[in-house]
Amino acid sequence: MNPILRIIVLFVVCHAGTGCKRANPPGNESDSRPAGIMMSVGTEHAAEEPGTQASSESVAGETIDRGIAVRQTAASDMAAVDDKPNSADSAQSATQSADTVPALLKRLRELRTEHSVDDPSLTQQRQRECSQEIVRLSAQVLRRTVDVPELREQFLEGVEQLLEARLKLAVSGTREDMDLLYADVEALNARTPGSAEAAEGQYYLARFAHLKARREPEKPRWFEDFARRARQFADQFPQQEDRCVALLFGAGRSCELHSLASDSDPDAARLMTEAKLCYAALSEDFSATPEGAEAAAVLRRLDLPGKRLTQFAGPTLDGGYVSTEELQNKVTVIYFWESKNQEFRNGLLPLLKQAEEVSANRVRYIGVCLDAEESVVSDFVRQQSPPGSQIYFTDSGQRGWNNPVVRFWGVSRVPLVWLVRTDGVVHAVDVRYDHLVRRMREMFVSAE
Repeated sequence: MNPILRIIVLFVVCHAGTGCKRANPPGNESDSRPAGIMMSVGTEHAAEEPGTQASSESVAGETIDRGIAVRQTAASDMAAVDDKPNSADSAQSATQSADTVPALLKRLRELRTEHSVDDPSLTQQRQRECSQEIVRLSAQVLRRTVDVPELREQFLEGVEQLLEARLKLAVSGTREDMDLLYADVEALNARTPGSAEAAEGQYYLARFAHLKARREPEKPRWFEDFARRARQFADQFPQQEDRCVALLFGAGRSCELHSLASDSDPDAARLMTEAKLCYAALSEDFSATPEGAEAAAVLRRLDLPGKRLTQFAGPTLDGGYVSTEELQNKVTVIYFWESKNQEFRNGLLPLLKQAEEVSANRVRYIGVCLDAEESVVSDFVRQQSPPGSQIYFTDSGQRGWNNPVVRFWGVSRVPLVWLVRTDGVVHAVDVRYDHLVRRMREMFVSAE
């Protein structure tokens, strides 16, 4: 499966909350934040409002008046959650809750369905109102089910409904909406660390970070936060293997691909570091999974620069064979490609042809084609003449992304270029076509 599609299939969401550190959004380290619904669930008295002291760093840099207004709004939300029943009334309250909770959950499911429908007539304002109503009703469910063992399942559903609504509000709303999501997750974690509800909260922060990264790909901090929280989630909740694997793989792949796409060297370096850490956690702690094996392959590739290239061989389209023993005495350019990829056709291929013309016999070219149909590859090679030998396996099960070379080295996208020095040592992997000339020049200069 194409690794890009795998990201979507895995739905790698991530942004797990922290243990004792406050779960602040990236770029907001202030402890001055509105209290969420969960702050008053299961307490004898409604939470006292935090003080109104503010600074240029609190409430995301807003004014003191704005900070107070945010807290007042949060306080009005909290009013929907009453104190939990005292012990003398617990039996009666549990009976009343059992009668009321199913109706509340039924209405919540109806609202959730309405909110999820892709209906053009459902305006953004209506979606927001729907989410706010879900928050209000979820608070009632939580009040009636918290610490009632026989209603544990309903309590967890209420938590999930609350977090889903908070997520929708935070993604498309204000900084206040974001802060309320973080506040509720923090309260869940503080109340019962390591519980199912604490894990659910961290999972939803993970989803939030993933969505923010997709909406704001120009901001590397979301990808970095995504990766760090993925590792935190896997460390704290390893028993939730499916989620851990999805988070780590998705965060690692997202950081890796955005590192390759970044035009900022510092940003690219930070993102690649985060990617490697996620892949390492995945390959070490979840090695029995397919994603764990793939993560190990990716790390193998990322660790290649400075090492002699081995385990690189295969039959060629013209009936020949390529092996690492041949990668001596010349600079070698290895490029991974697909015939329908426009970046390859319009960007890398013309550049390779120009380089072939001027490099005379100084450079060896080896292509690794990921097309599945041999006839398509043969026609393309005949018409476009990509330089060098083309590794292509005769077994149809070893083509495309199942190519043994691709799988062993965990290649994640095309087109990409590897550069190998005259002594067979890898100079660079995953070179973008628009960086190829510069990286080749660096290699030739270092060889002089």
